[in-house]
Amino acid sequence: MNILNDVARLLFDCHHRNLSRVFTIQRRSYQVCCDCGAEFDYSFVTMSAHRVKLARPRCASLAFRPASPAAM
Repeated sequence: MNILNDVARLLFDCHHRNLSRVFTIQRRSYQVCCDCGAEFDYSFVTMSAHRVKLARPRCASLAFRPASPAAM
C-alpha cells in the first residue's frame, strides 16, 4: 500500500517551490504554495515545511491573477 501512496504523491502532490512566509494562526504554523494554494505544516524545530499536503484551494478562480490592461 505504501507504493500506491508514493505513486499517488508523485503524480498529484504539489511540486512547486514558491512557498509563502510562515503563518501562525491558532497555534498552527504553516506555509502556502503561491502557485497552487496547497498548505504545508511548518516546524520551528527543524525550520522546514513538512511536505504533506493538507489542503488545496476549493476554487481555482479565487487564485490571484493580475488585471489585464483592458480591464482598467
